[in-house]
Amino acid sequence: MTKSERESLQKRIIQFYVNVANKKKNLTVNHFLKEEIPRRTIYNVITNYDECGHIGDKQRSGRPRKLNSKAINRLKNLANHHTGISLRVLASKCRVSHETIRAYLKDMNIKYYKKRRVPKYTDQQLQEVPIRARRLYRTLVNNDFQIIMDDEKYFLLSDQSVPTNRGYYSSDMSLTSPEVKFKRVQKFEQEVLAWIAISTNDISSPFFAK
Repeated sequence: MTKSERESLQKRIIQFYVNVANKKKNLTVNHFLKEEIPRRTIYNVITNYDECGHIGDKQRSGRPRKLNSKAINRLKNLANHHTGISLRVLASKCRVSHETIRAYLKDMNIKYYKKRRVPKYTDQQLQEVPIRARRLYRTLVNNDFQIIMDDEKYFLLSDQSVPTNRGYYSSDMSLTSPEVKFKRVQKFEQEVLAWIAISTNDISSPFFAK
């Protein structure tokens, strides 16, 4: 039974109890037993009305909050829009558990996000952005351009770049061959460069360099 349904039932019971049954409990109970409402429920509603003088659940105090309003505002200022701080650091500053901090941040709709990768521009590059944007816009408007795209990829010559060679299975590591057990790494691994370009007219031949 939902809260609204429970409150509606309580209201009907008390209205009948006061206006029809003239506050006679037995008459009220017998009337609502015909609706298959539990006897204990009917008595509880009537008793609550007689003792408290109102309809509805008693106000629940709930679990006391560990942080007062001042501490909550301090927590928000420490965490919101900041980096380099963890739940345990916040918990240490507020003298509560990190789970408590997590709950308060959730209540304030403050979520943890991973930083996204973006290019790091110098001041000079930032100044050139609007100039290059205007130049690109004029080029596109005049339809005087040709799209050319290229890409390159470096491949290691060793087999360690293959995902299946990054680990091994063994029932006894002491019996596994060193060639299987260890990954031998050079400071500067030999690589092969693969490059290719494509345009609206054609595609280039692949270029390889070691």
